[in-house]
Amino acid sequence: MHAFQIPLMPPYSFERLFQRLQTHPDPQLEVQAENNLLRRVFRVGSRPVLTSLQFVGSIDQPVLQVGTTSALSAEERDELVRTIRHVFCADLDLLPIYEQMQEEAELAVLVKRFRGLRLMHDSDLFQSMVKTIIGQQINLTFAANLTQRLLALAGDEVVDERGVKFLAFPTAEAVARLAVEDLRPLQFSQRKAEYIIDYARAIVDGTVELERLWAMEDEEVVAHLTALRGIGRWTVECLLMFGMGRPNLLPAADIGLRNGISLVYKLDTKPDEKEIRRMGERWEPWRSIYSLYIWEAVGAVKRKEVWEE
Repeated sequence: MHAFQIPLMPPYSFERLFQRLQTHPDPQLEVQAENNLLRRVFRVGSRPVLTSLQFVGSIDQPVLQVGTTSALSAEERDELVRTIRHVFCADLDLLPIYEQMQEEAELAVLVKRFRGLRLMHDSDLFQSMVKTIIGQQINLTFAANLTQRLLALAGDEVVDERGVKFLAFPTAEAVARLAVEDLRPLQFSQRKAEYIIDYARAIVDGTVELERLWAMEDEEVVAHLTALRGIGRWTVECLLMFGMGRPNLLPAADIGLRNGISLVYKLDTKPDEKEIRRMGERWEPWRSIYSLYIWEAVGAVKRKEVWEE
C-alpha cells in the first residue's frame, strides 16, 4: 500500500460530507462512515486506480489520508493528488464566504449548522456532464441507479485484494461505442440515451475539447455546450458547479433550490427563476456555495435533522 497525506483547508467537516452522501448516493463510492473512510476508483490518465480516502484530524485541522496498492510514477501521483484536491474541494477558503453569508440571519443559521460543508466535485468533465444528463427530471435515487447500470455496462472493473469489485466511470470512447438500444433495456429514456451517446461522440470526434473549457468564462462554456442537442443552460450550470468547481453559479431553474429558498426564508410560495436570480445578486461572488447550503437545508429535513436554531 502506498500512502500519503493531503492537508485540507479548514474548516472541513467530515461529518457533514458523510451526511450529505446519505441523500446524494454515488455508486462509485464505498462509504464507511464509522471510519471516515471512502473507497473509489479514480482514473490516472486512462488507467483506473483504486484509492482509499480516510479523513483524519478535526474540523479545524483536517487531513486526508490517501492509499492505493497501484504503483504510480511521480507524475501519476501528482495527477492523482490534483484530482483528489479538486474532488474534495480541498483549497476553498470558506471564511470570507461565511462572513458574507452571516449578513443574512436566515443564512447565518446555515453557516452555524453546516460549518465546514463543501461540495464534492466530479473527477472529470465527461463524467460530470453524463451524470447531469442522467439526473435531468428524475430523483436522486433513480439517477444513482441509472449511473450504476451505465458503470456496469461500459465502465472498467477493478478488484481489490479481498475480491471486492469496484467500477470506474466509463471513458468517452467506451460510451461513444454504445448504441441507444444498449441503454434502453437499462431504463434510460430514448432521449436521455441519445444525448449521452451524442455527447461522448462529440468528445471523441473533437467537436468538444474538454480541456479548452477550463480557460473559458462561464458564459462562454454555456454558449459552447448548449450548441449540442439535449444540453441546456441548467445542464451546463451543473457542469460548471459540480464538474469545474466554479464558485459563482446560480442554477435558478433548479427545483431543489426553489424548495430550499422557500424553506430557509419561510416563504408562502416557491420563488420563480426571476426572483431567485434577483435574490442571488447579493450572494455574489459565491453563489455556488450559497446554493449548496440552501440545498443542504432540504437534505437535513429529509434526514430528519433539526437544523433550525
